[in-house]
Amino acid sequence: MKKNIIYITSFLAISFISYCFFPFINYNTDKDPWRIYVKDRNGIVITDKANKYWYKKDINIDFKSQFVIDLLKIEDKNYYSHFWVDLYSKLWAIRSNIINWKIISWWSTITEQYIKNKYFKNNKRSYLQKSREAFLAIIFSIFKMESLEYNGVKLKNKEIILANYLNNVYVWNNIYWIWAAIEIYFWKKDLNNLSPEEISLIISLINNPWIKSLDEIAFNQYFNKIQKKLWYTFDKTIYKLNKKENIDLFPFVTNNINKLNIKNQDNSNMVTIDSKLQQYAKNILNKTLDELKTKNVTNWAIFAIDPKTREVLIYQWSRDFNSNSIDWQVDVIQSLRQPGSTMKPFLYLMALIQWANPDDLLLDLSNQYNSFLDWKTYITNNYFFKEYWLIRFKKALWNSLNNASVRLAYELWLNNVYSFYKKYWFKLDKSSDYYWYSLVLWNPSIKLEDLVWSYSNLLPNFNSQSFSSLSHLKNIDYNEEKAKFLLYDILSDPDNRDLSFWVNSILNTSIPQAVKTWTSTDFRDNLIVSYHPDFIIWIWIGNNDNSSMIWVTWITWAWYIWRNIVEKAIELWYINDIKIKIPDWIVEDEYCLDERCFRKKIIYKKEGVDYFSRILNNKYSSKDLYEKLNNDEIDRLKDFQIYLD
Repeated sequence: MKKNIIYITSFLAISFISYCFFPFINYNTDKDPWRIYVKDRNGIVITDKANKYWYKKDINIDFKSQFVIDLLKIEDKNYYSHFWVDLYSKLWAIRSNIINWKIISWWSTITEQYIKNKYFKNNKRSYLQKSREAFLAIIFSIFKMESLEYNGVKLKNKEIILANYLNNVYVWNNIYWIWAAIEIYFWKKDLNNLSPEEISLIISLINNPWIKSLDEIAFNQYFNKIQKKLWYTFDKTIYKLNKKENIDLFPFVTNNINKLNIKNQDNSNMVTIDSKLQQYAKNILNKTLDELKTKNVTNWAIFAIDPKTREVLIYQWSRDFNSNSIDWQVDVIQSLRQPGSTMKPFLYLMALIQWANPDDLLLDLSNQYNSFLDWKTYITNNYFFKEYWLIRFKKALWNSLNNASVRLAYELWLNNVYSFYKKYWFKLDKSSDYYWYSLVLWNPSIKLEDLVWSYSNLLPNFNSQSFSSLSHLKNIDYNEEKAKFLLYDILSDPDNRDLSFWVNSILNTSIPQAVKTWTSTDFRDNLIVSYHPDFIIWIWIGNNDNSSMIWVTWITWAWYIWRNIVEKAIELWYINDIKIKIPDWIVEDEYCLDERCFRKKIIYKKEGVDYFSRILNNKYSSKDLYEKLNNDEIDRLKDFQIYLD
């Protein structure tokens, strides 16, 4: 019999202890009821709203303030003397409840209230629930379950509980924090600055958190009761409290702060986003989408970083966070999409490393290539099905000529191209045989965020001191640095854009940028990416459901959006006019365009390289070809009256 009693008692005790500790053990600290308060890199508030988790503001904890003294008089006058649970007051409350046959009071101490507010916020009040709170209050006192520091000084256990109570208590209007309440209601940031009337009102709200209005009779009666208990004499003049509007300028930032590299590690309330730049970009993009609404264009995304520090300056993956017509939950920045021609600079960089020069000639003819998939062939075509036969390396790149790119990949061997892409951080989940020649055109699906980080590897002087934070690629040889310089010069030179954008296009910003654009053949995606030692940005426009836009090309939108945002970044001093040092063994030289050198062009080339072709006289030299042509290709060129010396 005694054993059974012991077993039953032990079982009940263990069950009760487990019942008490379960919410504590499974509590997620990320959901503490702070207000979200976020400032951008310049100290401008971009988020200040009531929410159930994340950030809190810096506060002045003063346990000797009049507010704290008065609060303890009302809520727990023996706080510093009792053993966390006031047994006398608890028994007196139970007696009153029994006499009146209804719940009149629970008489919980500050510690019990804190535990209730934090761990049992949604639990209904009952004797069993109050037993849990009382048990945990004692456990907290014995084992010092929590710690807290302020200004580098560790608080005592009583101070810890009191501070946490003030941080979790509900003060009406969806506010769970005393300091947020006094700022919103009274525009004050220090408890010591509260007037007697304001103190009485806050304490009254703590005890009546679910009122609908300050005009309620029951609330006014309680307010007057608090006033008398605290011996305050004043006429009640506060009939309406400030209701600060929620600020959330960039919910895409707020809701991804812990997932992205946008959090300033020195101050948890600050992020790296520039609100002026992001808001400007948002306005420009929305205006453009309004103009394109008849072309089935519904959404856009934009991502910009400072490559020197890896700080995110702009982050927005949708036109509207609250729109029912746009699936804003699809984060385009983090989603897998096909980058298309924006991958081509890496292919051409590989060729530049392997002794290619910007003015070398590449073959641009439609052709068939073995796909190695069920004996099918891969047929290349340029965007507008035009062939350029022989074209300069730099113009083939900037104008995204598919024929020339596939032929170049054939020359470099696709397995080598595949490995080169992976070296530059492209996360390719399939083998090179799976992609085959589509690897250099459109097929790989990668995160567009990763595309930006890959572009950061293209910056010239990558190993210089200013870019030490980006030195993830080891043992970069000097020839690679020369190639990056030449690639940057190709993509930033307006003369190379003449086939698509013309020399005097609006892509010519006041400080030149290396730019690459892409439009998918089915018009599902528009992309533009630019990089500069101070600024890397990409913009996507399209539809989340992957439906095709109606004839929306880079000419339709990129000229307006990209240029305006870049010029704004220049205005805000994010982009400076940096003169990139010319590497050794790269020279500026004159290139004769005709046989008598009446017309010349200044070009960059590797030292010791000479050109023999005279383009204006339709004379081409096999010495200027980067690729080794076969007899069939040479014969096809002859059909177009192009003869190689």
